[in-house]
Amino acid sequence: MVTARELYEERLNRIKTAVALGKPDRVPVVPMGDSFYLKYLRVKLADSCTNPKLFNEAILKAVTSLGEVDGIQHPSFSVYLLSVLWISELKIPGRDLPEDDLWQVDEKELMTVEDYDTIINQGYKKFLDDYYMHRLDNLNAKFQQFVESLPDAIKATQDMGIVPFSPGITTIPYEVFCGGRSMSEFLKDLFRIPDKVQAAMDVAIEDIVESARQFCRAIKPIATWVGGWRSASEFLSPRLWQRFVFPYYKKLVQAVVDEGVIAVLHFDSNWTRDLEYLRELPKGKCVFSPDGTTDIFKAKEILGDHLCIMGDVPAALLSLGTPDEVHNYCRRLIENIGPSGFILAQGCDIPPNAKPENVKAMIESVKG
Repeated sequence: MVTARELYEERLNRIKTAVALGKPDRVPVVPMGDSFYLKYLRVKLADSCTNPKLFNEAILKAVTSLGEVDGIQHPSFSVYLLSVLWISELKIPGRDLPEDDLWQVDEKELMTVEDYDTIINQGYKKFLDDYYMHRLDNLNAKFQQFVESLPDAIKATQDMGIVPFSPGITTIPYEVFCGGRSMSEFLKDLFRIPDKVQAAMDVAIEDIVESARQFCRAIKPIATWVGGWRSASEFLSPRLWQRFVFPYYKKLVQAVVDEGVIAVLHFDSNWTRDLEYLRELPKGKCVFSPDGTTDIFKAKEILGDHLCIMGDVPAALLSLGTPDEVHNYCRRLIENIGPSGFILAQGCDIPPNAKPENVKAMIESVKG
């Protein structure tokens, strides 16, 4: 009988082979469905969204009942992670929303223009510590529970023979500032005070890189997300993107890779225009993970010999399609994007209203 440890090593080798652009014995499947798993188990979102231990237990119970996966992208979750990523307030089920409504980022202009000067003159860490305490109701204390829970969540996942693929998330200053300032005000800043924004970004990226390095050294994850949402090509002119976005991704990705960790480019929205730039990132050390908006077949054409591609079963298909439609789309991905250098997954996240039979069809599709 195969042990959980043997299963884990087999699945890890399958995933690492794909990341290194090799051809594994079959395409690995590594899903993520944070809110879906709770809905599937009929666990109220209010009961688990701020309790990472319960969230890990729910993820493992749900995913093992849906089929045989090689890994999961997040072994645990806390809504406060979203508040950290976008330095924004949240609407939380059971507190601000009905118990089973999906959590929301409550974006508003919390960060001011004057905060750029604070970052430049006093440092990013000092700015964040004060911001978390006084504008986000002591966010550090709330988020600490998630940080402290990660080692146990990772071990619990490994003990079941499943690879906890990418337990951490980091991102560039653009994303953080965009959330704190609000998207409309931040985009105006790029035109009104571009030099000041860039100066603050240059200070912030140093602390972000150091934090990413410390996370990699403490947790020793296989991979970590280097996320992108509003920094996608479709939201910016090439001139602005090349100034305020890509140089910071290059620096952050290189730091993660230098720590021996795979950088998962979890890139939502449409990045098709600038796929060629991603060839400047370390070959065979990163995973390009689009959300169904970027043309994944174009990504294969441009990046297929340079970066592993992961994805990209659309949310709409998982929610509204049939198991046969899901299976057929997955097989198209496996045969045309894979079988080398490819990991099957949903685009972004399995939606909370996905049909369980469709998720099962996605997982089973790697077997033929």
